[in-house]
Amino acid sequence: MAMTPYKIVPRKVSFDWKGTPPQWIKGEPFVSHLANSTHILLPIVEAWFCQVYKEALPHVTDDKLREDVIAFMRQEAIHGGAHKPLAEHFLKFGMNIAPGVARTQRIVDRLVGDPERIFGLIPVKRLGLGKWWLDTRVGIIAAGEHFTCILGRFILENQELDKLEPDATMLDLLRWHGAEEVEHRAVAFDLYKDMTGAPIAHRVLVLGFILPFLTWYWVESTRYLMSQDPTIAKVPGFFTEWRKASARNIIPSARSLIGASWRFLTPGYNPEHEADTEIALDYLARSPATRRKTAAA
Repeated sequence: MAMTPYKIVPRKVSFDWKGTPPQWIKGEPFVSHLANSTHILLPIVEAWFCQVYKEALPHVTDDKLREDVIAFMRQEAIHGGAHKPLAEHFLKFGMNIAPGVARTQRIVDRLVGDPERIFGLIPVKRLGLGKWWLDTRVGIIAAGEHFTCILGRFILENQELDKLEPDATMLDLLRWHGAEEVEHRAVAFDLYKDMTGAPIAHRVLVLGFILPFLTWYWVESTRYLMSQDPTIAKVPGFFTEWRKASARNIIPSARSLIGASWRFLTPGYNPEHEADTEIALDYLARSPATRRKTAAA
């Protein structure tokens, strides 16, 4: 049964990247490139989300949930398409991140990309684990979407970033994306619960995959992007910079993310309690990207 009490709307958007530098917050190379890491990962994993959900759709019998899942897939496809051009855009600033994109694609493919094998190794059909592997990938998406909701809420509600005079187009991309993550925040868990019941032991399993993966990815991709930026002479320590930036409330703190992890494991977990839909819809109504596309249409 779907928890989302409204209709999820896929929105077309348009961004003009001409004036956007890779360091889109002046004087904040770490925070800029931490956010830029999304341009590598999201086009890859959001295409994977859609692949998994196409496989899961035949198992959905609730009409509202099916409608929500299809709208979720359409939103995620648009998200991936919005981030993807930035890899090519960064070339103009001397940053060739294509090898990093290809490496990330290989890692995702190896870990969860093949629906016939667990982590590319164990043949699921031969062992009769096909449905379990589908359920587990749906659970991994639910755990990942829990964190995208938390990050979406942060970027929507945080005002400290505005004081740093960030590039308006990049901030709009992140807030538009974050708002839609808040809007559809219940769908992934709804599907996971519908297919499996979302038992706590299985939630521990999928969270045990997503947390180390995201931590590793944020560390490695941020270091990689900073190493590719010709304006940065020396790449600083990731966790030192994270502590400094989170103390200034311009990125989420480790404590807040650990707390979010714990909530996902509680028996009464409900994604609807994680954010405010009205704040998200208010931003989506005034986002320059959505307004620009509507005006063009």
